[in-house]
Amino acid sequence: MAAQLLLLLGIAAAPRCGRPMFGTPLTARLGMALMATGALLTVWGGRTLGRQLTALPEPVAHAELIETGIYRHVRHPIYGGLLLLALGWSVRRGSGLALGLTAGLLALLQAKAQYEERALRARFPQYAGYARRVRRFFPGLY
Repeated sequence: MAAQLLLLLGIAAAPRCGRPMFGTPLTARLGMALMATGALLTVWGGRTLGRQLTALPEPVAHAELIETGIYRHVRHPIYGGLLLLALGWSVRRGSGLALGLTAGLLALLQAKAQYEERALRARFPQYAGYARRVRRFFPGLY
């Protein structure tokens, strides 16, 4: 959790590197669209989990396997949403440093998702089939 928070803070605070890499109105709109989509995925995922939502990568004691809502399409919408928020911010700001930190966030969330999925497979026998049917971070992509 600490590494994830540090990466997110680093992305938010990363300065533009001299002249912005993507200083056009089109890339500004692209960044905003990515951020809006990321916010939607994050909120939708959190609302669907409800009381099962935890910051830790292990399911809470009373957890049930959720396969409804956004979880019909993606296994980790909150992680995917955070990645889109970070990418959108990086593009909007035109910060190469923020893009690099976003790549680090992807690696961290990938490892966190793998850890979480081991716990879910151990707890829910049907998780293996669910994981074969549903993408990890982004509906229809990955």
